Amino acid sequence: MMFNQRDKDIRPLALQIADELSQAESAILVFLCLDVVKDYSATGEVKDLFELLSKQNLLRFELLAELLYRIKRFDILKKMKADPVSFERSLKDGHGYISLYRQLLVDISENLSQEDLQSIFFILRCQIPKSHQEAMKTFLDLIVELEKLTKIDANNLEVVEQCLQTIGRIDLSKMILKYKQKGESLGAHSVGRSDAYQNVIPIPVPHQERGIGAGHLERNRQVSTLLPVCVGNDQLLRQHVHSNCPTSSEVSSEEHRSEILRNPVSEAAATGYTGPQNRLETYRVQSTPLGLCLIIDCIGTDAELLKTTFEALRFRVLLHLCVALDEMKQILRDTAQREDLAALDCFVCCIVSRGTVDSVLAIDGICPGLTFEQIQEYFKGQGCRALLGKPRLFFVQDFLTPTADADNLLETDTARRNGGEVQADSRAWEEVVPQEADILWSCCRVPEHVLVQAPQQVSSFMQALTDCLLQHQHKCDVVSMLTEVNRQTMLRNRFLAREEPTPLVLRHTLRKKLIFP
Repeated sequence: MMFNQRDKDIRPLALQIADELSQAESAILVFLCLDVVKDYSATGEVKDLFELLSKQNLLRFELLAELLYRIKRFDILKKMKADPVSFERSLKDGHGYISLYRQLLVDISENLSQEDLQSIFFILRCQIPKSHQEAMKTFLDLIVELEKLTKIDANNLEVVEQCLQTIGRIDLSKMILKYKQKGESLGAHSVGRSDAYQNVIPIPVPHQERGIGAGHLERNRQVSTLLPVCVGNDQLLRQHVHSNCPTSSEVSSEEHRSEILRNPVSEAAATGYTGPQNRLETYRVQSTPLGLCLIIDCIGTDAELLKTTFEALRFRVLLHLCVALDEMKQILRDTAQREDLAALDCFVCCIVSRGTVDSVLAIDGICPGLTFEQIQEYFKGQGCRALLGKPRLFFVQDFLTPTADADNLLETDTARRNGGEVQADSRAWEEVVPQEADILWSCCRVPEHVLVQAPQQVSSFMQALTDCLLQHQHKCDVVSMLTEVNRQTMLRNRFLAREEPTPLVLRHTLRKKLIFP
């Protein structure tokens, strides 16, 4: 059968095409056109769609050809004497009728397994009215329901992105990230054909990045060596205290916070204030490699993700899996004494382990373990002169184990030298700095039973951390970035633990802003 594209009435051609499509392909075509015909109900009946397009004088040969190209029905395109290569070139130039947003969701749908789909339905079941849940059979059905509830749109895919990250489909969440970046690079919206349908919701162009201040610092009497940074925990706790399902106002609030992270213009900058926080220096991050990243994963779930992330940030990575407590101490001690640290501008230590509220247990699982203070002590002052004056970041995922009395914790096996000042050895840091300065400590505590529920899943904290580092590394300083990490981690842990999540422990003594190049 040969389709005649010269027919004055395009409807016979459209009906012939509809007869060639499977039920699944028809449903995808209907979904792709939902921005074209806003009042069309997604029933999956493609003939009804074509009839409605015809009545509204929107049914065109080019639209039909593009739809077939997007569902990869090249056999029908061949019958229509349409050239797939020219269509691909035209779509790359932004001249298509179908929005990038619709195509993105179709691509995600096609890459989801049945198990993935069931997990997503389970996570988002509280977002959809029960009366509508039975009718949902596919991922695109779910998307349509979320759109009706105004929980997602072309500018707000956060719910879908968090869901994909929660079920471990990082590859698909990266597709959303690329979509956002492409939208930003295109400006307000993609300029398509002059006669194309205006179906792309504008994506705002980010303001010029000016960096967010280091945040308001307050004293913490329980920890004498580090100052906790205020990360808005009260607001986050209020957000999650009443319901396990975010309301529309909460989603709006989350979107606002994400927009602030993407467009970091401080309130002080907006009002013209030029106080000290706007004149903060930044740490030097120019060495090659940028720094050393030590990864100790005693669970075995996060190591590969962390290694890939920090290698992408140009760090030299040292990876250790499933070590005993004594071995961990030796690794920390040896790392602090490495000669190459003097030539590097930054140090990162990532630890994933079972532990208590103030220590890690490695694979031993026996208390007392290695306290958080002991871990930092290896890299302070005289213990690690090569890093003096340079940022040292510690990220810890602590799976809490029921423990006995913690009063008999081990004393540190490195000499305590707190409170003094030391002359930095490296010429790049010709200054006298406090030994407690330039340290950031961020720790996520979740119950150990989370491991039993998702034994192969990357921890929520490390997933959120790596996502934010890769997405916002050029735009935000690390302290500001961790506010978003806190929010994402609490949301994901709530899904996993089925209980109120605990905010990240975030304390630092950074004297400057740290922005990765």
